[in-house]
Amino acid sequence: MTVAGPIRSAVRSRAELPDQFFAQFLDRTRTYSCALWTHPDDTLEQAQVAKIDLALGKCDLQPGMTLLDVGCGWGSTMLRAMDSYGVNAIGLTGNRDQYRYVRDQLVDRLIRGRPYGGVRRQGWEEFDRHPDRIVCIGRLEHLLPQRYPDFFDFAYRILPEDGVLLVQTVVAPGLDRSSAHQTRLAATDAEFAPETIFPVDRLLPPKGVAEYAEDAGFTITGLERLGQHYTTTLQCWASALHEHRDRAIELAGRDTYDAYISYMTGCADHFSSGRLDVMQFTCTKPAPYRSVPRSLPRDIRSSDYRTGMTTHAA
Repeated sequence: MTVAGPIRSAVRSRAELPDQFFAQFLDRTRTYSCALWTHPDDTLEQAQVAKIDLALGKCDLQPGMTLLDVGCGWGSTMLRAMDSYGVNAIGLTGNRDQYRYVRDQLVDRLIRGRPYGGVRRQGWEEFDRHPDRIVCIGRLEHLLPQRYPDFFDFAYRILPEDGVLLVQTVVAPGLDRSSAHQTRLAATDAEFAPETIFPVDRLLPPKGVAEYAEDAGFTITGLERLGQHYTTTLQCWASALHEHRDRAIELAGRDTYDAYISYMTGCADHFSSGRLDVMQFTCTKPAPYRSVPRSLPRDIRSSDYRTGMTTHAA
């Protein structure tokens, strides 16, 4: 699998880019993951909120619970959870600018006595509390596949009985778990660090993600495809970035601008064709007093993983 694009040494990594570069193409919520169009005329912001609501609705949140957001970005999911469900939320990010942005968003809420919110600039490996629920949207695909067992073991260990982990991640349906490491960027992309824009060479098939979750002890209680919506999301981002071309180049340089435009349009084609997909996995930690079968749902076990799977039409 390849994603072609102009790769030059001047392309800046995600950590080097200012927040204002991303503001040129993201909506006001600054949500940097696949959106969900429930109506054709929805704006990007409305579609992002719909995606967040879909994910949170699967977590069985109750007022007073603590929600951990792994890879919280600019905080849109955790802020929505606090407002809609009255939960306490803790976000984790390794990015300095995102940390500062979320921290500033939370200050006023704390002053007004709203549900508790906190943000930490740390990895999930360092997290030492026990939340009631975990969401992980767009973070898993940035891990090397070898780290998946550690992540799911971590989530299982810190969740209570009947706790829920909601994972939204990009998957590569055409691979199997054993061949996941064979996914590579094009030869012309060799100098391009995967973490700069999108780590195509780290993706797993849906069955592989589910198996890692089940190996840790989770039961997959929900599975949903959103891939066609990522085509629309990427097209919206590319259009907005093109519209703000001059400002984006001023902020990040011409090479970085060209690389992002190329990757957005190239990846949109892969999602449209089905070579890449986006899926939400609802992973539930079984209570010991009841027997829950740990076999994969039929739609993942079968050779055609799409069979019987919940799908949101684009």
